[in-house]
Formats: sequence, C-alpha cells, structure tokens
Amino acid sequence: FKAGSFTAAATDLGLSQAAVHRAVRELEEALGKKLVERRGRGVHMTFGGRRFARSCWLAVKELQAALSELGLDPHNPTISIGTTPLARAFLVPEAMSLMVAERFPASFRVLEGNWGELVESLRDGVIDLIVGELPAEGIPDLEATPLYTEAPIIVAGHRHALVGKGNPSNKTLASYPWIIAPETSPLRAEWERLFPAGRPQVPVECGSIMIIGRLLTSSDMLTLAMPDQVALQIRSGLLAQIGGPLSASMPTIGATMRQSWRPTSGQRRFLECLREASAGLGATASRKPLIEAPWI
Repeated sequence: FKAGSFTAAATDLGLSQAAVHRAVRELEEALGKKLVERRGRGVHMTFGGRRFARSCWLAVKELQAALSELGLDPHNPTISIGTTPLARAFLVPEAMSLMVAERFPASFRVLEGNWGELVESLRDGVIDLIVGELPAEGIPDLEATPLYTEAPIIVAGHRHALVGKGNPSNKTLASYPWIIAPETSPLRAEWERLFPAGRPQVPVECGSIMIIGRLLTSSDMLTLAMPDQVALQIRSGLLAQIGGPLSASMPTIGATMRQSWRPTSGQRRFLECLREASAGLGATASRKPLIEAPWI
C-alpha cells in the first residue's frame, strides 16, 4: 500500500475511495488477516500485508515472464537489472553491449544503488537480479553466482606527486587527504583496513565515480576504486594508479538472484553475457572487451 492513504490509492487506480476501501476490507475478510493499519492520518501495510503484496507482485512477474516465453509480449522481454557502483562502470554495460550487438530481442531497465538498497527490490520482483559485490555470507532466500574477483587500487589525478613513485608506505598515504566511499560500500571497509590507526584527513565521502574523478584532477586527494570503475579515466590520462593493487582484500563480483527465480531465455542470455564480460576483467582476463578506447 505504497500510496500511504486510501485517497492517494484511489487516485492512482482511478477508482473511488469507497471502492478501494471496500476492496481492501473484502480482501482482509477473505484472507482472515489485517493487511493495513492506520497510523495518524495515513495507512500502512502490516507485516502480513507486505508479504501478501510481495507474493502478488511476484505472481504478476511470473505471468509476464510466461507471456514473454510464449512470444506474446508486444514490448519484447524487459530485463530489470540492479547494479552497484562496483559493477556499473564496466561489467553491466559490457554485458548489455554484447546482447545489443547480437540484436537479441530484449530491452533493459537499470536501477542503481548499493546492495542493501537493492535487495528488497529484488525480493519484491521489481528487479530480476543484482550485479555487484556478493554478500560475505549466504542468505537463505537468495542465490549468488560469483563471476570474478579483483583487488581495489589507489587512484589520484595524473599530476599527483605520488604518480610513478612505486608503492608508497601507509605513512606517506596517510599524509594526503582522501575521498572515501560511503559506509555501506566494500571499498569503505577496505580503506578502514588500510588505515587501522592514524587515519588521514577525509574531506569528502562520496560514491559517485564521476564526482570523484573531477575532484582528483583538481586536488592532491587520493581514493580507492575498482580498476574497471576508473579504466576509462586512467586510459584517457586524467587519472593514474598509485602503486599496485591492494591484494589483501579482493571483493567477489557476481549476480544475486531470488532462489525461486526461473529466468526467461532473455534473462538467461544476459547471465551468459555477464560471464562473457567478466572474462575481460581481473588478473586472468581472457577476452578483449567491446567497451574500448574509442569511447574516449
């Protein structure tokens, strides 16, 4: 009951308020449980109501998938992808490019966010899968498919004093200001491991690689990033890698799906494209990506 009130729900549905109110009450009687409860001037779903709504929405998604498999979807199958910052710079667009290049009859809808923000949309069926870092521990109702592991790197503007100086000590790194990732990011955890004590100055906390890139080129700040996040900027000469990869911690990037999910042919092909695209990443890269220097 996302509208927050019967009045708003009636407006969204094009029905009268009385009709919506009656429909909810009849549904509660049929199910034998309360679905909504009043809180102040609004109404909110109960726990049982949220579970029932999720089940209904997933059922609708399954029906849409069935129509797509039967060739009865007039808009072509839509693949809904949730992507985290660690996968949106290269892996997701590369996999999409592979499908576009082969003219696969499918369209894409992309939702960005960190893993914690996306997981409820995955459970609700709003997105089909999350592409990004995998949770450290298994979650009962979800299934994870690892694709590759890659170590983060230290990045600076191309004119930074540490460029070309080898691997600087932690003391040297701590003498410069840093841009750090939000608390929910695995890069934040890696940064905290890098500086267990004597933390450097942190004037900026940011998750946008576009904003970070502009800040790095105009300052002596440093940051941590995954290599594919900054590959284009490094290749263009705007940014530079400082030292070698931080191999002490290597996040696993992959796809997270509902355990009950049965992918359509289009969704299966996208998973295959993710595997193909991931072969162009990490230390064991074995293919040349479609996304290359002509972009720059």
